[in-house]
Amino acid sequence: MNKLFYTLIGIFLISCQAPKEKKSEQSNEPTIIGYEFNDKGEKLNLIAGDASVTNIYLEYIQAHNDKDLSKISEIDMDNIVVRAANGALINGSDSHTEQLDIWFKASNPSWKVKFMVANNVQGNDGENQAWLTTGVDVVQSIDGNNVTSHHIVDVNFVDGKVKELIVYDRASEQE
Repeated sequence: MNKLFYTLIGIFLISCQAPKEKKSEQSNEPTIIGYEFNDKGEKLNLIAGDASVTNIYLEYIQAHNDKDLSKISEIDMDNIVVRAANGALINGSDSHTEQLDIWFKASNPSWKVKFMVANNVQGNDGENQAWLTTGVDVVQSIDGNNVTSHHIVDVNFVDGKVKELIVYDRASEQE
């Protein structure tokens, strides 16, 4: 009987102890969301990026919709590089502004953001590059008709400004 009594007391005391803290399975390592291969063929990690760049991009797109060349120029780095979908290469904020002015007057384009994904490329040198991959619909007036194209734009940010734009596009489906 004493043995049973002590066993029950032991079980009771053990059950009254505070639960032990479980160790977290989470790591402080960045989350790898994919890979990029540089010009040398080296595999670089793509990691989840800082979503705050989305606010800069939305401001940038609003400036495009407002045809506010001054605001666009303010967000562009002086040495911005634009790699257009048609193969054109635009170097510098002044050239970018000039090309946009021509486009605005010719086609009155407007943009609608469909998605944004912030990511960083981890360089082999330990430096990260901040990128935003976006999907936008662009509506232009061409020969009196509204024509929609779908753009994927990779936007490189440095110090809160746009350093590089790489644009890919696809025409809207024909009905």
